[in-house]
Amino acid sequence: MTRNETIGEHLMRLRGTTAILGLTALMVAALTTGGPSRPAATRTTTAASVPTAPSPVLAADTAPGSDPSCKASKYPPKKDPYGPTIKAIQARGTINIGVDLNDYDWGFLGPDGATPQGFDIDLANAIVASLGNPKVRWVALDDAQRQPRLKATGDQRVDLVVHTMTITCKRSQDVAMSTVYFEAGQRVLMPVAQTKQGESGPDAMKGGRVCVAAGSTAETLLEPDTALPAPQQKYKVAKLDKQDQELDCLVQLQLGNDDAILTDDAIAYGLAAQDPQTTVVGDQLSDEPYGVAISPSEPDLASWVNQVLEDYRKSGAWRQSYDHWIKPNVPGHPEMQPPTAQYANP
Repeated sequence: MTRNETIGEHLMRLRGTTAILGLTALMVAALTTGGPSRPAATRTTTAASVPTAPSPVLAADTAPGSDPSCKASKYPPKKDPYGPTIKAIQARGTINIGVDLNDYDWGFLGPDGATPQGFDIDLANAIVASLGNPKVRWVALDDAQRQPRLKATGDQRVDLVVHTMTITCKRSQDVAMSTVYFEAGQRVLMPVAQTKQGESGPDAMKGGRVCVAAGSTAETLLEPDTALPAPQQKYKVAKLDKQDQELDCLVQLQLGNDDAILTDDAIAYGLAAQDPQTTVVGDQLSDEPYGVAISPSEPDLASWVNQVLEDYRKSGAWRQSYDHWIKPNVPGHPEMQPPTAQYANP
């Protein structure tokens, strides 16, 4: 996906892409309508599920103390209708929200080819409703553009990013992050035909060509490792391929240009649902807690979003959205509860 697309521009580009690549009918449906009718959950070579407890975080992005992964939000929940950002959004009657429109079941175009839907979209719509339903301008973003577009000006700027965005200590210093609204973890996606019984995620990547989305935590995990001398590498990836989006990685995997994809398991299960010839292997390689990102200059909006999240969890809306979008594609269809909100000490 290009960096400055609205829905209309995004849809036109996706249609052009499908014509050029000549993908399978399944992928054409995924690219032009946001996904096929709901497929059955795909199998994995090892028992895998959406995590219910955090996995170890990357040592390079941790903070000392009781919150080493920086999951605690700095913005206590509050709905202040007199906050300057809230008043500005309501006065102009519009809000710009950065989303992904290529993540099946998270953010993608629905059957009408124009209306966004998915787990992230449900949450974004709850935030919009809390603000009095201003008109929404959905802005399709690549992973690498999520933070820059919060700080941009004019038409390039977005008010919020709701885009499977992992909370990390580094990101929390750069933008305002909400409390955690979903817990995911990095896992490997690869063709079913290439899997081996009991193969772990790291083993599946050894000597292979692995695709990641540029600007993602998967890139953060693998790129430093590939820069080390071969004997010191943990993952021993032969080639690291960076694409704008995970869906672009799936295309490269289908074309035989890559051997595996490393991404959040929550995203990987959606990719596997689009292409049943792929499967998720191995245990989690990292902890990926998702949060809504806001400009650090707008603390009133960050506190507002955290209050919306409190209400979203308690009302059952989170669980309803999870059951509809995410649960059907996860092996074993695990029950999940929304993550407990954590707040930093003032």
